[in-house]
Amino acid sequence: MKWEKLKPPEPDDPMCCCECDCYQCGCCCDCEDLDEAFNRWLKDKPPKSACRSPVLGAMIDNLEISMIPALVLLPLLLRIAALHYTLGVIILTAMPSLVLWYYYATHRKKKRTLFFLTLSLYSLAYMYYIFITEIIPRGDTSQLQVCTVTAGVILTVVSLIHTKRGPGFVTTTQHKAHSDSQKPNKDSPKLNGSIQSAVFSSGPEAESQTVKEALTAKWSRCPVCKIMRPPRAGHCRTCRSCVHRLDHHCIWINSCVGLANHRSFVLTLSVFVLTSLYGISLVLCSLCPRPYLMTALFYCPGVYSQSSTALCFTCAWYSSIVTGGLLYLLVVQVLNISFNVTEREVQLALRNKTGQSRLCGLAIHTGEYSRGFYQNWVEFLTMADASMGGKWYLVGFATNAQWFVSRKASMKMGTAMLTPTADGDLDMSYSSLNSDGSCWRMNNLAKKSDMPGKFTYTSERWGNENDMRMVEVKYNEYALTHTIKTKGGDPTVVNKLYGRTVDLSADLLEKFRQFSLEMGILPENIAFLPKNAECPAA
Repeated sequence: MKWEKLKPPEPDDPMCCCECDCYQCGCCCDCEDLDEAFNRWLKDKPPKSACRSPVLGAMIDNLEISMIPALVLLPLLLRIAALHYTLGVIILTAMPSLVLWYYYATHRKKKRTLFFLTLSLYSLAYMYYIFITEIIPRGDTSQLQVCTVTAGVILTVVSLIHTKRGPGFVTTTQHKAHSDSQKPNKDSPKLNGSIQSAVFSSGPEAESQTVKEALTAKWSRCPVCKIMRPPRAGHCRTCRSCVHRLDHHCIWINSCVGLANHRSFVLTLSVFVLTSLYGISLVLCSLCPRPYLMTALFYCPGVYSQSSTALCFTCAWYSSIVTGGLLYLLVVQVLNISFNVTEREVQLALRNKTGQSRLCGLAIHTGEYSRGFYQNWVEFLTMADASMGGKWYLVGFATNAQWFVSRKASMKMGTAMLTPTADGDLDMSYSSLNSDGSCWRMNNLAKKSDMPGKFTYTSERWGNENDMRMVEVKYNEYALTHTIKTKGGDPTVVNKLYGRTVDLSADLLEKFRQFSLEMGILPENIAFLPKNAECPAA
């Protein structure tokens, strides 16, 4: 069997209208010509039965029988493998093959399974149980070593729980946002209509390639979810959702790895591998004190003379196999982070033959997002969840308002504290230090709308109606907003460039300037504000 047949399905593979894999079924189906039974067969679902009880059906559909082999067979197989080294070789060789077979069987069907999560957690608990009951009584481990192993196990479980909180799914309301963005705003003048088209439209019908179209060119439409998703987001066929900065669907945690949990996933891998290696070394030092530690797995005389030592030695081998696989995964993750590429992007680059192989094929360099080893790791460690919350610095300001001409020279950099509320609104608190040492402050509560990224609020200070839209956001670096302010039927346009730090790259500053020019703002009305001291906490 060729490797391509065993290879898991690539992300965003073409699907027919029934959401079944064309290459797998070998057909091109048409929903209008298929009855319900054939459609369910294509989706690998059992036919409906009027005889089956709804309660019984729910129990059968939700019962995860794949947990049983991990809970029952693992201790049994390890004890059988401890009877003789020949049995140990056979069983420990067959187990990875069976696990891989089950992985491809479930992954090809895009089926969620708790088998691997159960196997990993139960293996961790069982290995720790053997360590406590068999190794500690031998008296070869100190209290500090036992505490270290225990702390490693607890930290692994805690970090795994944090990883399981979610990868950061793309909301389905973005599809409505894209549809609504094509509709003209009747309350806006002709200029604002062109602004809306430039800001939110990315269709081929546009007459010219505007700056905003260049900014949103990397937004794509998911062929499965039918929604618009941000750059580097991808669709997971197993979770059946789009995920922000999708890396891959990890079978060991039964969840996707994305923007919200990628760092905790790498932390979980690191802690598990370090704890496992340290525990294996303690076990081997206790069972085989004389040989070198590096050769103890292959030569440990007399270890099969007692059933307890044979079981511990077999468990050390089993832990080494699992640790070796997860260590490889950790190395791949570290290399991908170093090149600022996700596993999904690696698969797409290999399929499209657009990536460059590095380090004997362990890493694939696409060059699209990489900014150097140091900056790539800084971006990974500091990347924020998909949230506007936190402190921002007002770096750039552009408007067509008349008042800006006289006040431009005196304006300096201010700060904005943005706090998302439980209802999805945005609490905005602005502050700027005046030249006389006083502090100018303003607070507004921006109400969310049906369109994601669009907020409306009324300024109590100025008495105008504000229609604010997030044009482009990189949550750990910069945000570009576009606001239409209306007072007495007279609209004005305000563009703002925010940064998480006071210094932004020259490319971002130029991008903001070009965007403002495309919005009809004169060059003299575009300003990059000088640095300023911050106001004291209110």
